[in-house]
Amino acid sequence: MTSSAVSICSLADIAGPGDIAAIVGAGGKTTTMFALANALAARGLRVVTTKSTNIHRPSLARSPRLLVVPPDRWLDELPAALDAHPVITVVTAAPTPRRYNGLQPEFAPELLRASGADVLIVEADGARRRLLKAPADHEPAMPAGATLVIPVACLAAVGRPLAERHVHRPELAAEILGIEPGWHLTVNHVLTLLLDSRAGRKSVPPEARLWPVLTAANRVSAGQLAEVHAALSSHPDINGWIEAKADWTYSVRCRVTKARDANGGAKLEVS
Repeated sequence: MTSSAVSICSLADIAGPGDIAAIVGAGGKTTTMFALANALAARGLRVVTTKSTNIHRPSLARSPRLLVVPPDRWLDELPAALDAHPVITVVTAAPTPRRYNGLQPEFAPELLRASGADVLIVEADGARRRLLKAPADHEPAMPAGATLVIPVACLAAVGRPLAERHVHRPELAAEILGIEPGWHLTVNHVLTLLLDSRAGRKSVPPEARLWPVLTAANRVSAGQLAEVHAALSSHPDINGWIEAKADWTYSVRCRVTKARDANGGAKLEVS
């Protein structure tokens, strides 16, 4: 017999050896990527971070170790780099002083294997630094073999108009939300763009674990945050969720399964 509840856990609990994590959406993907990588490294894991989109150089300024290594040199160079630094960022080329080439999505399993990393984290979407986004037909650039998908949305969008300055591809967002451009966004609109199969859950592999992230969680009222918690705690398809305050401190709520063992005793398992 099983039932589920929500418990506080650690950012390092959401991924483990062999995982390919894809981060999509808007409003904090890069910061979340490095926060997760550092949390996993503190747990003793070796982590490669990368992007499966074209990359503007300043967006990787927070990387502790950035390497430009084409795929034919991964096996020769990356294991030694991870021996020296538990978190590295890998890009495949630097065609201009301001731009890097990211990972082709189909090469994600090979990057994990060749590097000897425990976990690969791929930022798989672009949003032009907006708070929310709706994906175009070709988005996201979901890495092959993704076992964990982390959609991101920013609660600072609540109360703001559905417009280009706040939402990447607002015309597509309007279609998904069933509202007109210019309407003011609600908590439910943010949650829809986070978890709708046409938005934050688009292209998620059937067996992948789903851990949504809501940033700027302290920018909404206590009542609005309670709405968020009620919606997420009852959502059937997520393993838990992550919140970040405006200062980028993270809290994690995991879904815990309560079960009885063969002797009738209680045991807890994190989903």
